[in-house]
Amino acid sequence: MKSVKSKAIPASAAALALAVLAASGAHAGKIDNLNNNFDKPGACVAADNPETLDIDESTLPAACVGAWNLDNVVVRRVNTETGLESDGLLDYLTGLYMAMTYGDSFVSIVRSTVDESGEVMARVSGKVWPVGEPTAIKVVNDDKATKNGKPENCIINTAYLGADDSSTGENAYLDSNNPEPLLCSSGFQSHKRFKIAMQPATTAGVANGAAGKPIDLVFNVSDDDADPETLNLRPYQVFSKINNYTGVRLKGYRIVVGQGLGDDFQSAAALGIADRLHLSLGFNEGGTTVTEMGEKIFTADGSDLFEGDGLATFSHGLFGAADKNFPSNGFFDDATAGFTVIQRCSVVGACPNYQGPTFEGTEGTVTVTLQSSDTIESTLVLPSNYQTLFGDWLPSKWQPSGVFFDDDNDPTTDPVLVAWWNGSAWVKNNDSGFAAATDEERAEWASNPLYSVDHIEDVLNLGINYIVKVGDGIGTDFTVRIIPVVAVDQSEPAFLAAEPAPLEPEDPAPVSRKDDGGCSIATGERPVDPVLPLLLALALAGLGLRRARHA
Repeated sequence: MKSVKSKAIPASAAALALAVLAASGAHAGKIDNLNNNFDKPGACVAADNPETLDIDESTLPAACVGAWNLDNVVVRRVNTETGLESDGLLDYLTGLYMAMTYGDSFVSIVRSTVDESGEVMARVSGKVWPVGEPTAIKVVNDDKATKNGKPENCIINTAYLGADDSSTGENAYLDSNNPEPLLCSSGFQSHKRFKIAMQPATTAGVANGAAGKPIDLVFNVSDDDADPETLNLRPYQVFSKINNYTGVRLKGYRIVVGQGLGDDFQSAAALGIADRLHLSLGFNEGGTTVTEMGEKIFTADGSDLFEGDGLATFSHGLFGAADKNFPSNGFFDDATAGFTVIQRCSVVGACPNYQGPTFEGTEGTVTVTLQSSDTIESTLVLPSNYQTLFGDWLPSKWQPSGVFFDDDNDPTTDPVLVAWWNGSAWVKNNDSGFAAATDEERAEWASNPLYSVDHIEDVLNLGINYIVKVGDGIGTDFTVRIIPVVAVDQSEPAFLAAEPAPLEPEDPAPVSRKDDGGCSIATGERPVDPVLPLLLALALAGLGLRRARHA
């Protein structure tokens, strides 16, 4: 529910509010990597290991560690060719990791406990090397290039920038001479979102219609201010997707912020700290940003930070209208698919209101009242063809099949979905009225190696937008708890009525490619980006270029 704007307030009070907001975040709870590269924000160098006195780890590039608490996480390497996983990839203390080659990947296994007896609740993945590196999650602080009220801090993917986003116009991946890390302010489709593949343990034994078992992501935090009574907050935008690898249909999700792991978890409201640790959907927190003489100036206007139908959505390339980022309508619909989302308190009356942005309205100075909600959750399903074609949120075992076209002959970019199997025929997009593919089209797809058949993974992947706000005095860590909600209807989708018909004259060999809206196309079962044909060829030339890693 949106916060309510208060009536006009005296100018002196407005000035005080602005002063408070200007200071907000300067002294607040801070999530941070232990091994930041201070010469290059968003990148990290190896932290010192006191056991290796003969090595100066600070001169070595490394994955960012320390922000995401890895006590209940195991980071594994995924072999390019076999998909087999192995331990020992990452030194959790220094951030150093083993040498990786083109297309090598990794997965972070999230357990329900800190020991191996815990169940696997999620598999977190990012981009393959050299586009990305372990652990899939890092933290960026004080990114002054964010705009229009978006937080200058974020919890984000561990990817590096491609040619469209780098300062040189060339790929600035980890194998380049000057790698450029992803930041909060990086451009559209720059791989900001890490993927959280929710596993079967989250829904095992859970009744249809009930909330599942939690995935607990723990983050380390420290005070920026010595005064524990200070309520200034540092907001962190979370860039993630939650993907349905639970084995059952879902009707939505819930996120709760608090402290503790497993049975020891308590929400922020239950702990009495919701005023200094809570979640936000960005309602009424927006405005405009201009830069004057090198100084960033933000002017609040009471707008929302995110679109109302953009808080929990499936790929815009599959469901959404053409806009500045997408030149054509979504394949399945020109309407957005996903959920509406609300924020609330887990304990009635335990999430106090507080003063938000102040701005000049039509009737004078206005201040926004915000609520320190510790819970956000999906509610209604957005009206789209998703429900018509697929029913409730699909699990991975029921992924539909599609025909993909590599329109730029570049396996490092996402191919275009040109047809899908509806259970009886290969049909084209919604704009065509889901017209059946002609014999001539199917023959072209079969004979042209730029076309391939694979699963449409993005119908599993829900991109979610939210903010965690952290203040001083909460201790050394906090937990973001993600809970899938099981759907009542668990019927098999109609498109599985028959196996996809072969393309004529013969079915092309499947390759592992997904239309993923430019984020990550790894799966929850095998988190490897499907760019191997080109990358493996490049590997021979690039073996001497990759950065050395040491375990």
